[in-house]
Amino acid sequence: MNRKSVSQAPIYVRDTLNRAARMAAVQDFESAVETLCPVICKNPEVPLLYERLREYELGKLKNQGAGAKFWGNFCALFKAMRIAIVMGSDPVKAMELCEVSLAFCVDNPTILNALAKACNAAGAPWGEVSALDILCKLHPNPIRMKKLAEAMQRNGQGIDALKVHQDIISRSADKKNVDKAGLQAAMVMASIERGNFNDQKSKKAANAADAEDAIIQQLLDGTIHDADQAQLLIDRFSAELRKKDSVDMRRKMADAYMIAGKYEDALREYRAVSDSLGVLDPVLDKHIEKAYIANLRATVETLKNNPENYDNPEEQIAKLEKDIYDYRWEHTQLRAERFPNDMQLQFDLGELQFECGMIDEALARFTEISENLQKRRGSLVYMGRCSLLRNENENAVTYLRDAVNEMPRMDKYKREAMYYLGNALELTGDVEGAKENYRQILVSMANYRDVPQRLSALEASAAQS
Repeated sequence: MNRKSVSQAPIYVRDTLNRAARMAAVQDFESAVETLCPVICKNPEVPLLYERLREYELGKLKNQGAGAKFWGNFCALFKAMRIAIVMGSDPVKAMELCEVSLAFCVDNPTILNALAKACNAAGAPWGEVSALDILCKLHPNPIRMKKLAEAMQRNGQGIDALKVHQDIISRSADKKNVDKAGLQAAMVMASIERGNFNDQKSKKAANAADAEDAIIQQLLDGTIHDADQAQLLIDRFSAELRKKDSVDMRRKMADAYMIAGKYEDALREYRAVSDSLGVLDPVLDKHIEKAYIANLRATVETLKNNPENYDNPEEQIAKLEKDIYDYRWEHTQLRAERFPNDMQLQFDLGELQFECGMIDEALARFTEISENLQKRRGSLVYMGRCSLLRNENENAVTYLRDAVNEMPRMDKYKREAMYYLGNALELTGDVEGAKENYRQILVSMANYRDVPQRLSALEASAAQS
């Protein structure tokens, strides 16, 4: 397998990394993991995806209860055999099966070992390193650490491999049994690596002319992490655009402006790209809408926080809120009308109808969208929620139960569906069903919404009767 940088991968890979980074920045590691997992399965040749996904999986692990770890390891007993069989003929497919399991709970030695073996068989040492690195962080022992060092050397990480060998020595009580050959090989590679690269952490960053170039190279190859780094990218692109205009560069700079919180500038660049294209690009139009609304909401926050500095702040806020509402409606409807076969755009309109209290219209739209396999599960959840608001609780149970049954793993989408299913079961009088539903949610996330309170109330009520 030939490794690729993010810049060599399809453009959606960079966009997905940026979205996942924004989720992680607000500690929503679960969403970050769910966003990246499908992308890494389709693009296993991009090493940065493994680095980011493992980082977010560790963040998610901190918020998981013991039940998630137990269930993940229990399921691994059955999945490991299938993975081993698949690995013989299609190691890349085996890698995908492992990633799906780890996205549920990364603290799974069986699956991490299987992923390392699959990556080795597929010729992807970067993936092998990522699996063994997590395994050693969670469950360190000399054998695993030695395997990690060997994988790092195959991946060209001599300095990192040397550090692992030094860690093994520091942990060993018997210094005579040190792997001298492995240590010597790591020292040689580390020496070569230091001679060729000034920065131990990033070969690409080290090849850059100075610290600013290093950061910009990292941003181009990966994600925009914060406003300061985004500004570096903005400065660089601005200089390039003065030399030669580029639609792709303006689009990237607009993304950077959004991270930096410069919404007016982002809007200007997005609109410049849109004007250059000359046709309605629904994805770009969503970006324009996001920038426009973010700018208005920033103004609303300023008015709310400092009302004494403005004339008629309440009136201005009301006008801005109306502008936001009108703009969302106009553009969401326009995209749905222009692209009637794009189910995501139809789904967006249904969500907006639901949000605005147009329950009958939303139910009709989601019922139609539910015929599409890709949007069926999400549509069923909204159909159940619409039915709840219409006091059609039996229908709600049917829709939500169908949605839950079609969701193979416990993630934020299944938890949401199960939450509303529990609400519907309560309303239909199926207390035991509701309690069991809530218990399953709490196994994966101990403090999900008001589930602990709902379950306590149901159990207290049952005790009194």
